[in-house]
Amino acid sequence: MTKHNHTYILLSTLVESEEMAEILTAFLADYPFESFAVNPSGESYRLDAHIRREEWAECRTEVIAIAQEYGTIAAEQEIKDENWNEQWERESFQPVVIDNLMVIRSAYHTPPAEGDVLDVVISPSMSFGSGYHQTTRMICRMIYNLKPQGDILDMGCGTGVLSIVALKCGANHADAVDIDPWSAESAERAVELNNLSGRMRVITGTVDDIAENRYDAIFANINRNIILASMAQYAACLKSGGRLLVSGFLEEDIDIILASAAQYGITPTATIKDEGWVAISLIKA
Repeated sequence: MTKHNHTYILLSTLVESEEMAEILTAFLADYPFESFAVNPSGESYRLDAHIRREEWAECRTEVIAIAQEYGTIAAEQEIKDENWNEQWERESFQPVVIDNLMVIRSAYHTPPAEGDVLDVVISPSMSFGSGYHQTTRMICRMIYNLKPQGDILDMGCGTGVLSIVALKCGANHADAVDIDPWSAESAERAVELNNLSGRMRVITGTVDDIAENRYDAIFANINRNIILASMAQYAACLKSGGRLLVSGFLEEDIDIILASAAQYGITPTATIKDEGWVAISLIKA
């Protein structure tokens, strides 16, 4: 695995509530941040976000304006060593337990006791998909209940967590795709951590890079705009009877997502919500 030495900017914003931190995270997710962490700070909450220095220079003005709309900038500092990844993973990331069905953890945590609980090991600090966010948890639940078989596509894979859950629930093979090389590197590490070599392929790219493939299930936990822009390609890659699980958007986006899917004969089978966030399971005719 290729290692990259990057200089990062840590942006810390103080907000009045955990809910406000989640809202701000949703807005910042449209920019190339590579990790988010929310921690109590006195009577407030601190949202820490990491972004590469060169990408920060391109979006700083916009991001600062957004952050100041929802809170107060507490710090903007340069981190010259990529060791913050390991430090964050060791000190800040805690295992995520989802309905006692699965545990999402890092390699530094103790595995769950033997039993029916899925053990999902990720390299969480590198990219989105730690399991903390409502959208990740909702799709993980959907995958567990669906028990997808055959070949699956995980778009915007981040840490690769959705691919891992699907494979440990019975899927045959997963293509995990992310446009960001750092996220792809994180997912590649997850292949090793979960002994999934040969069953999980990580692709640095976009949906265009798998256009010739066909899948039994597609997961897209990204955001509304990307899902809408890619719906035709998802439909083309999805086998008849295949399942599409989408999340990364809010309740007010449900109608436009369903209308887009309906154009391609893809209809909803279940919708779940968590604090305004939504995940939808659909099936292709």
